[in-house]
Amino acid sequence: MAAPIAPDEVAALIALRDALLRAGHGQATPLKREFLRERHYTLATLHRHLRTYAGYAPERKPRADKGRTRLDDGAIHFMASARSQSMRQNARGTATMPIEVAMDVAAQNGFDINVSPGRVATLMRERLVDIGSQVAARNHIRMRSLHPNHVHQIDPSLCLVYYMGGEQRVMHESEFNKNKPAAMDKVLLKVWRYTRYDHASRSIDVRYFEAAGENQASLFEFLLWTWGQQDGRLSHGVPKLLLWDKGSANTSVGIRRLLDALGVRHEVHATHHAWAKGGVESANYIVERQFESRLRAEPVQTVAQLNDAALAWVRDYNANAIQHVDSRVRGDDGVARVRDDLWSLILQTPEALVRMPDKKVCAWFMTGREDTRQVRDSRITFVHPQSGKSELYDLQPWADQIYNGQKLVVQPLLLADCALRLLLPAADGQERYIEVTPVREFDAFGRPLDNVVIGDAYRRAPTTAAEAAQAQLAAVAWGEGTTREQAEEHKRKNARPFARLNDGRGAVAHSHLGQQDMPARLLPEAKPVQTAALSDLRAAQQVARLLPLFAAAQQLAAQGVAMGPERFALLGQWYPDGQVPEDQIEALRQRLTVRAGLRVVGSDAAHD
Repeated sequence: MAAPIAPDEVAALIALRDALLRAGHGQATPLKREFLRERHYTLATLHRHLRTYAGYAPERKPRADKGRTRLDDGAIHFMASARSQSMRQNARGTATMPIEVAMDVAAQNGFDINVSPGRVATLMRERLVDIGSQVAARNHIRMRSLHPNHVHQIDPSLCLVYYMGGEQRVMHESEFNKNKPAAMDKVLLKVWRYTRYDHASRSIDVRYFEAAGENQASLFEFLLWTWGQQDGRLSHGVPKLLLWDKGSANTSVGIRRLLDALGVRHEVHATHHAWAKGGVESANYIVERQFESRLRAEPVQTVAQLNDAALAWVRDYNANAIQHVDSRVRGDDGVARVRDDLWSLILQTPEALVRMPDKKVCAWFMTGREDTRQVRDSRITFVHPQSGKSELYDLQPWADQIYNGQKLVVQPLLLADCALRLLLPAADGQERYIEVTPVREFDAFGRPLDNVVIGDAYRRAPTTAAEAAQAQLAAVAWGEGTTREQAEEHKRKNARPFARLNDGRGAVAHSHLGQQDMPARLLPEAKPVQTAALSDLRAAQQVARLLPLFAAAQQLAAQGVAMGPERFALLGQWYPDGQVPEDQIEALRQRLTVRAGLRVVGSDAAHD
């Protein structure tokens, strides 16, 4: 605050005020300049002193051109847009491009900039295109949830606490920040905080995991923990809807398959729209200030101890049981309510409390594989993780959309009686999911009770999608209305298909071939093959004539060898090319003849 001026100066200002009030048109400015000639402050300071110490506030007639400007609206919007493109994505919305730079860019792009930077700023504010107006431009829709466990929000974030050498340590901002990534790399195993927020009751849950970064294993363990029932924590159960961000762990195949199996809708907020899950962002802030701030005064040595302390804090904070800490929530109606009391209102909607399945069952979905099953007679079987045995599923209600041998993508559901979700592809590309439950009624012999009893009734199997397509093909080949049986009969009688085409002359399939003029091509004269192997073969043929196997067998039989099927087969083994040199007949006769009381067995002869 500026120091007060001397009393004689105040008297001089009052005298100037009176003179200004008596002055006529055009006389005020010379009076002010005369007053400032002997003083060392500016005209703006004189105006301020006249207002402050002399109460001088002259009535000024508005300018005739008030509200108008020489600057084109297109130039204003161009400069405002250029500044908005340089705006940082933070709460303050700071623009890195000054107004003067925006004016220079606009001038270089053909706009006539004929006012001062201050006037440009004023014009932007008047048109609500300045940075401040843009930051506050978005209205957020206020939403409500219907009951506890209707909507959950989950957010993983890096905790400032970490453990090294059995000692708790805290990341200080001066040492660990975005400008010093090497310091962060020193901490191989960081502590990650996973926070869950129930939108209806505002109840909070938190758990810590030691890992190098976000991963689906930690998220899986957290879902089992926070949706399971824990001693000392009131809220539990599977929600209807889950809101989260686009973290790599959140979008993993295993986690999404698990959520789909649990019947949990999961939605991801748009990039840079973290306010869409502002509840869990506020919950993280509460955890940092209300719980983690206590760790410096009373440190713990391991993550397990950290989680034990966090569970105790969650228990007391949600129940508003911490001395001197008011953890109640105040609604728009102004009433303060305890979080656990709000969650207890789930009694009004008991169907909203859904128990989390066992870890063994849930872990089945973390394999990341896609399961398929083949359709047989409009049925499939699947070993459901909930029952641990093969279940039979009847797909006859959808028989017109499937066919035998088709492979369907299947996904087990956990909150139903061993139900499955199947993906049914469609010819028009509009895939859809169906849910089926297993067959439960069987006779004593293990067959479904709805099977037809032999000799007691007749029931035609439902027409499959492939059969319907087959009927369409039969109609094209043999005429509209042709049944599958009639089409088979036409084939047996060797009837000509497509006989109605071309005014009854039938389809043209090959008679049109050979009619096209072919281009003349020049080819070199072919030369005979000249290889060493071929030369050796020709030389051998000149020395000894080659006999086919049958001719060689005839010559052996003529020389007294009993040629049976076994010995003829031996010839085929010894001469797989089917050619026996004529000069080897005598040697073959000796190999196949019993001599000196020794019987030459075929297997032995083969080893000679």
